[in-house]
Amino acid sequence: MHRHPHESKAGARSIRVHVVTVSTTRTEATDTAGPLLRELVSQHGHAVAGHTLVVDDPAAIGAALDALLGDASVEAVVLTGGTGVSARDCTPRVVRERLDRELPGFGELFRMLSWQEVGAAAMLSTALGGIARGRPVFALPGSPNACRLAMEKLILPELGHLVSEVAKETPLPVKGAAKPVKPPASKSAAAEAPAEPTSGPPAVPARRVGVGAAEPDPVNVPREGMVEQILKGAERPPEEDIATGWRAGLRALGGELRRGSFGVIPESVERIAAAMDVLNAATDRATIVFPDGRSYAAFGYPDLVRNASKVILVRDAEPFAEIVALHRWPLRVGTCVEGNDGINPSSELDPGPVSEERTGAPFPGVGTLFAVEAASVYVLQGRKVAQFDGRNVADGWPLASAVGTLLLHWSQR
Repeated sequence: MHRHPHESKAGARSIRVHVVTVSTTRTEATDTAGPLLRELVSQHGHAVAGHTLVVDDPAAIGAALDALLGDASVEAVVLTGGTGVSARDCTPRVVRERLDRELPGFGELFRMLSWQEVGAAAMLSTALGGIARGRPVFALPGSPNACRLAMEKLILPELGHLVSEVAKETPLPVKGAAKPVKPPASKSAAAEAPAEPTSGPPAVPARRVGVGAAEPDPVNVPREGMVEQILKGAERPPEEDIATGWRAGLRALGGELRRGSFGVIPESVERIAAAMDVLNAATDRATIVFPDGRSYAAFGYPDLVRNASKVILVRDAEPFAEIVALHRWPLRVGTCVEGNDGINPSSELDPGPVSEERTGAPFPGVGTLFAVEAASVYVLQGRKVAQFDGRNVADGWPLASAVGTLLLHWSQR
């Protein structure tokens, strides 16, 4: 591969990179993208200047970023999370407001590389990069796979060269010279000073910004006022009138909606950037628990109050995570899992009879039942998912592309 003539010289110096995880649902214990970024930075010979965990609130993100841009010990900032297309995803907007100039090639190349892995769902990412006050700043998706792709293919190969070029024209600010930052509203708090540079991720614990120390459950704290605005005029109906839409399915299955907690997203789903973009677009989240102990992360589009909302349930299962479009009840729509404890048909069933029931014709081939809809079945053949509508078998999708596309479809219909 052709290398830039200045790359080896510029890339030889260790660059001090501060990592910022943007998430309302992640804690230091459950954050996966942040530690991965720290590990990649260290593996490529650079130093981790610090790691901050900040809620996805514009004021909190802005306060943390302003503090880092005023610290001479930080030479580059990489943020992960909040780059989808929902109203909650504000990271690119906050970053762009602080850029002196954008690097359009970064976003273009990242989406091109993502398209090769997840297909058309790549266009849902608003990841970007640019130069702010003399140092590179990149906003990446929350998916660990997407972070690895951006870091290994784009950022790390050119980071040393990029910092060197920028330093020729813009000296780094003196530590503490940042302009005063207006404190974030309500519960948000300004970012603490970054930790001293370190040689590896284990020595750099993440700090949470934007949630008070006395907050009882930071995992499930929505952005203040957001859900209230969404639900304005949508009063909770009387108990006897709620058994329609997704609530009918909840009642029929004996499930209980629990506020104040948030179910765990399976690692198999977290690895798919397009799937996480869809889940992060939900503006209301909770946990649904069934009598047999099964627990699902519940995502509401736009909420978990109105009968007409689209509600997606996700839990860890084999051979892939169980995904349920609860609002399609009494029709069972979603992915199929092993055994008989799933809401949808078991993946162990013969695809032929299930296909005949759903589409009017048996599936003309072999494979494992992967997902079902009203008039289509999806069959896993190797690492690709084939769709059959009773007449034609569509060309197989890569598994990640199929999951992202189906999740997007189910969250909208």
